[in-house]
Amino acid sequence: MFCLNFVYQLLLQSVMGEENVTLPQVFVRGKYIGGADVIKSLFETGELKRILEGFPKMKPGFVCESCGDARFIPCENCSGSRKLFDEDEGLLKRCLECNENGLVRCPCCACSGMMLCDYENEGDAVYRSFIL
Repeated sequence: MFCLNFVYQLLLQSVMGEENVTLPQVFVRGKYIGGADVIKSLFETGELKRILEGFPKMKPGFVCESCGDARFIPCENCSGSRKLFDEDEGLLKRCLECNENGLVRCPCCACSGMMLCDYENEGDAVYRSFIL
């Protein structure tokens, strides 16, 4: 399983009760909904729109300018290197603000959770979900 944050990966494995978890696994309001096939089916029947009722809406084509929709950015504290020089001790130390990849959650969009994007032309909707 690929994950930008090992802690999220462990949390998902714990919640799912499995070591090999495939992505995506979608949860809405803390309730497990399913993987890609289930979400596609719910979308096609219109049920997904009902499930996601009340979530904030995005404009069509929205892409976060800070992270390009990756939901993570390089740590500003260590520039993504995961290392900081401690001048008092004269040693390199592990940055405590970022994850194992030198990344932090994007402050502009990662806290937005799940967003609903309505396309005016088609009347359909596209949903994006993010593990928080």
